[in-house]
Amino acid sequence: QTLEDNDGMTVEVELKQIAVDDYSLLSNLTKEITRRLKDEILVTPKVKLLSKGTLPQSEGKAVRVNDLRKKF
Repeated sequence: QTLEDNDGMTVEVELKQIAVDDYSLLSNLTKEITRRLKDEILVTPKVKLLSKGTLPQSEGKAVRVNDLRKKF
């Protein structure tokens, strides 16, 4: 079984106010979010930190999951 055969998850986290040039802080934050999610959902996600205002604002019902797997 190859890595491509497994499903993966990317969690995008929009930051409010944080020093984006502080690599150590961002690295620790990413690790902490990853650990907490893994503890809760038993899947290790890839965590992507984004600047404030990066994620689209939803109009109406929010779309919280985008399934990007290829359909067979």
